[in-house]
Amino acid sequence: MKRVVGLPGERIRIADRQLYVNDSPVAEPYVYHDPSAYDPLSDSFPPPPGHFIAMGLRPEWASQIRSYLHDGEIQVPPDHYFVMGDNRESSLDSRYWGFVDRRAIIGRPILIYWSIQATADDYADRSLLGSLRGIAGTLLHLPSETRWNRMLRGVH
Repeated sequence: MKRVVGLPGERIRIADRQLYVNDSPVAEPYVYHDPSAYDPLSDSFPPPPGHFIAMGLRPEWASQIRSYLHDGEIQVPPDHYFVMGDNRESSLDSRYWGFVDRRAIIGRPILIYWSIQATADDYADRSLLGSLRGIAGTLLHLPSETRWNRMLRGVH
């Protein structure tokens, strides 16, 4: 699940973990910054020229991103959106794979019914055995990994 932070025609940048849209800072009380995780694109985006592929961007996005850069910002093209996850250091989102076409947006969330603490490593092994290990680990650590403060909360 990702949050739309940039509409068609808007200019996006991040400086010192602050999201700016059209040069105005955006208040984001729902964003979580994990002090133990490192993600250079949470601190500053877009990355400087020459750092696109090294930063883990999908190759096709790394080759396209330059065409959307204007004065250190990304401009969202018509009929596309820029999306970001709320857990910024653990979210693969438009910073890494590009814009979302309007036709790919199918709904709007209204409620967080269950939320667990997880990392990308928890989902890295997609084999049958890895999936079974993941399910067993989730069940074993369900009470301690559940983010109880987020359960049954409305989405902003």
